[in-house]
Amino acid sequence: MAAVEFEIRVAGRLPADVLEELEDVRVVTQDVETVMRGPVRDQAALIGIINRLQGQGIELRGIRQIGPGQALPPAHDPAEP
Repeated sequence: MAAVEFEIRVAGRLPADVLEELEDVRVVTQDVETVMRGPVRDQAALIGIINRLQGQGIELRGIRQIGPGQALPPAHDPAEP
């Protein structure tokens, strides 16, 4: 079974140890949330990611399945004007 691409949005920045556990995930930190995008093997793997984030007390903002060619939003550094 081929992995399906998902986008997961959470409030704030993710701790480094959480990011290290997620393989093949692209991460963009925006003003008030972090966007992770990458392949997820199956529903059990997606639930595992969700449980890990919730176990860290990270507020989940949204999850959506994405198709090929959908661009990741550009990174934004809130320190820049």
